[in-house]
Formats: sequence, structure tokens, C-alpha cells
Amino acid sequence: MVASDASVLLRPSSPSFVVAPPASRGLSVAVLLACSSLATACDGGTPTPPSDAGRDAARPPPPTVTTSVGVIEGLHGDGFSAFLGIPYAEPPVGDLRWASPEPHAAFTGPFVATRPPPSCPQAALGARIGREDCLFLNVHAPDPAPTDAPVIVWMHGGGFVFGEGLQLDRGTAGDVLARDHGVIVVSMNYRLGVLGFFSHPSLPGATGNQGIEDQRLALEWVRDHIADFGGDPGNVTIVGESAGGMSVCAHVVSPASRGLFHRVISQSGLCDSTRPAVAEQETMAAMGATMLGYTAPADVAACLRAATPDALLDAIGAWADIVGLATGEGLRFGPSIDAVVLPRQFRDAVAMGEIAEVPTMIGWNRDEGTLFVALAEDQGIVADAARYHEMSASIAAETGLDVALIEAAYPLASYPDAGAALADMSGDHRLACPSRRAALLLAGAGVPTYVYR
Repeated sequence: MVASDASVLLRPSSPSFVVAPPASRGLSVAVLLACSSLATACDGGTPTPPSDAGRDAARPPPPTVTTSVGVIEGLHGDGFSAFLGIPYAEPPVGDLRWASPEPHAAFTGPFVATRPPPSCPQAALGARIGREDCLFLNVHAPDPAPTDAPVIVWMHGGGFVFGEGLQLDRGTAGDVLARDHGVIVVSMNYRLGVLGFFSHPSLPGATGNQGIEDQRLALEWVRDHIADFGGDPGNVTIVGESAGGMSVCAHVVSPASRGLFHRVISQSGLCDSTRPAVAEQETMAAMGATMLGYTAPADVAACLRAATPDALLDAIGAWADIVGLATGEGLRFGPSIDAVVLPRQFRDAVAMGEIAEVPTMIGWNRDEGTLFVALAEDQGIVADAARYHEMSASIAAETGLDVALIEAAYPLASYPDAGAALADMSGDHRLACPSRRAALLLAGAGVPTYVYR
């Protein structure tokens, strides 16, 4: 059954969804986005780390948690505690670049988790930021510490080429949910772009899905340690938006992720979109190695590992920059079918019953495509009638639909301008339709499925 337009709330006392009829459609979506996700900005709480000089006898001691890997010290907020920048994996550098992540070693002393971590290397939206040692997570918990609180694990969006767990504006910190709803929120960084979704024949063991493997290791960290923060490891909901929403669905069909979560929320996650085979990534990687000047097979692996992140972003990552994200064209980084992490396409896994059968919420927004039109225009791609016809032809080639039928569904004469028609057409094709198909597939397979839009 698909429950549509419902306000769905997580109740700490129950491991299942509670569905309540909405007072109005607008209110139901507002409640959903405020209480069941982190895509709405929840700024206004992550505290500024105090200096030792300002600490006095009247100030309470910092929140401290003892885990099997050591003691972790955080920060007090207004009704919540924050533990920022906890390393969950060994730095993915040197021989570990493009390898599956390894759990971080135990701390030799108290770990002070009071500063936002660096993002992973990325070149998008006009900024070159991040560092390769970037696999950190953040925990926001109610204060005073709860017992068996429900847990939300947030996976950020950004087209698999940019973004971070906390975001630059701290809008997905999780402090408000912790303070006002008694939920523990975990956010994480995962490898992106050429460092997170890359495979080459000279790199044995490189799955091409390193970013998904990072997310899984963070889920394993939650399973092993969240009880120390007052969370219930048996009541974990994974939530993601855009690339994070697709990541969530990847874990639904990834065998190694079974049992690490108990509910799913995918926001604009284009779950039922066809993913490339890892061989396509290897072809792209070989081209990139040639661009870097590496042609001798014996030298390629060593040279790729020796290259700086900036060099890799310049030579390979530039092929999947913001222009490709905006237009939906060209080479793209992201999950691929590798027979190990992701054995098959989402729809095939659902049809074969090889999925995590957990309550799932999937949704999308009315104006999904406006972002992509705006990004394209920022890059000098004019949203005019010519671009409209190019887009409809591209969708027809990809889907096998007739161009005339596509344009009849989005007639230019019915819109104030070509950009508005493009926004509707591209938003439905790239986000709304794959999300709707995924919901129907899961409901048809008997999975408790909830839909918002």
C-alpha cells in the first residue's frame, strides 16, 4: 500500500511509522520536511567551540561519552549535545585511496570532538575546497542524554560531486531535531567524485562505489557505538536528499547493508534511475589517466595514487562538474553496478526480492527542475526554445518515448517562458518520475511505502 500526502512522524516509543491525516496538503508536507528530514535548514544551534581560557568553575563540564574506541568529548548546546568531526575511518590516502574504507583505530586518549570537520575534496559551485582525510561523522543528541532514543542517519546531497554532512550553513546539523524531538542525528562525510566513485583496471579491489562503502562503514559505526550516546541501534532511520536519497536506495538493495537500518526516507532520490556498469567508470578512468600522462600499465596505479586531489579534479573531475549536474548531460560520477556493492539495478533487485524490506518513505517536490535550469543559466546555457527542443530530444533518446508526445505533455504555449517548461520537463524526468516509479515498485513488492509530494 502507498500512503500518499500523509504526515508521518517518528515516535520514540515505537519503531514504526505513525500516519496521521493532514489538516491540509501544505501543512502535511511542512510537517514531513520539518520532522522527518534534514533537508530543511535547521540552523540556530551548533555552538561555537569554547576556548580553554573562557572556561570557569561555573561552566558545566563538556558532555563525555565512553565508547569501545575511546572517550569522546563534545559541546553543550541549548538542549542538545554536539560531537563534531569524529573519525569513523582511517584516512583514505596513499594505498587507501580508492580502497574500501577501514575502521578508524581506537583513540589513544580522549578525543575532543568540538570543531566541524573538513569536507571531502570537491570542485563545484565555483569553489575548490576540502581535504582527502575527510571521513568524519557528527552526532547531535538531546541534552540531558536520552535512553534508547530513535536515530536518524543523514546522507547529504550534491550530485555525488559536492556537499558535506554539516553543510556550510550548518543547515543539516541535527541540533533542532535533537532538542525538540528527542532524536539522535548522525551526519557524515563520504568520498565524492573522482575520489569516491572511481575504478581503474590497475586498481584491484577498487569497487567504483567507495562513497557508498564509506556510508556503510558509518552505519556500522552507528550500530556499534550509538547506544553510548543514548541511541537505540535497533531503531535507525536513514534519510537522504538528492544524491543522498539515491544513496539511501542504494543501501536498500545492497546486500552488505542489510540489518544496519530499520526505516528509510528518500527525498528527491531518483531511486529507479538506471545506473551505469562499473566498466563505464573504468573507461572514463583510463581516459583520465591518459590526460594525466600515465600510459604505461605498470605505472598507472602508482601515478594515480601519487597525483594530488587538485590534479585529479582538474583532469578527471572536471568532466562531471556543475555543468553536467545542471544539464544532466556528459559524464557523471555516482553509484555503479559492480556485482559487489551494488549487484544489480534497483528495479531488478526489487523484482527479485533482494532488498531490505523496511518501511520506506519516498517523495519529491513540485518544482524540482527549477534548480537545474538556474544552474545551467549560471553557466551560460540559455533556457530558450532551442534548449527546450534539445532537452526533449535527449529524453526521447534515453527513454524511447516519442519527442512529440514529450513536448505535448509540456507544451511551450502553456508556460510563461521556455525556462518554466524546461524546469517541469527536466524535474519530472530526472527526479519525480524515478522517485514515483520506485515507490510503486516497492509497494508492489509488499514493502510498507509512504509517499509525499
